[in-house]
Amino acid sequence: MPPTAPPSRSPAAPSRDDRSGHDRSDGQARVAPPYTPSVARSLRDTLSAPARPVLRYWDGLPMRVQSRITIGLPLLAVLVSAGLALTGNLQRVDIETDIQRKFEMTGTLGDLTTLMVDAETGVRGYQLTGRTEYLEPFTDASAELPTVLGHLESLAAAEPGEKPRTDKLARIAELQDLTSKQMTDLARQRDVVAAGGNTGGEIRGDLAYGKNLMDGIRSRVDQMRTGERQLLDDRIAEINQIRVRDYLSVGIALAVAVLTRFLAWFLHRNGILRRVDRLADTVRVLREGGPVPEPPPVKRDRMGDLEREVHLLEPAVPARRDDSVDGRV
Repeated sequence: MPPTAPPSRSPAAPSRDDRSGHDRSDGQARVAPPYTPSVARSLRDTLSAPARPVLRYWDGLPMRVQSRITIGLPLLAVLVSAGLALTGNLQRVDIETDIQRKFEMTGTLGDLTTLMVDAETGVRGYQLTGRTEYLEPFTDASAELPTVLGHLESLAAAEPGEKPRTDKLARIAELQDLTSKQMTDLARQRDVVAAGGNTGGEIRGDLAYGKNLMDGIRSRVDQMRTGERQLLDDRIAEINQIRVRDYLSVGIALAVAVLTRFLAWFLHRNGILRRVDRLADTVRVLREGGPVPEPPPVKRDRMGDLEREVHLLEPAVPARRDDSVDGRV
């Protein structure tokens, strides 16, 4: 059986000496380059490539301006939150005022209907009995009716929307006309009874005429109440929308706070702290007698003055080191 040839070693497989940094072919030692902080910095620069234009502009700003920006960015979240809260509160106050006005409008319309019914009831009682005490509701209604109608008109004039305000004022004008006709006719009927005239035919005619006027008044009042309910439903829907928006504003303010805080940290890390790291590396290189790896900075701030002063020490540090070595020899 022929001898088996020894397996050939792949040239790509390194020997133990190769792995230890020595080349067995020529006997020369190969030392791997040491790991330096610039490698980590290069990796960081690669990862932050999309932000390089911003960082380049940021590096050109003085340290005082950078400090103000990093302090002011978190305040932006506070301003956004305060602005959203203030806007929501102002809108909520307007809506609550409008809702209160609609409740007053509905209540005043009820008072108007009650006064007209009382006035008609008083005159009808006076027609049937001839006793003047039955006229007290009519007298009270005649005194209070102008105030009630004026309050309705002022509430309608305060309506914020142009179309709702115009519609309400037009309906109130119709109510004023109908109530004026009804009160005038009731006063005429009172005077007829006081003069001794009170025939059955006259009463039936007065009842029919008064019923038509009261039907018109009730119809206008019901229309206005229906409109107030619709507007009230709209205001309640707006309040619900504001409530949802408040929840969203809290989330937005929180997101802005986190974002601005991260942005402030990122700018601070790539601005002031980066310059401090670079200055520390420069001082370390000068202390070891090596050349300064970067040109002198040109930023006009106190940190830039310190960096320039450190760069000016470059020629003197190696000389002092050589003198100390010569003195020992």
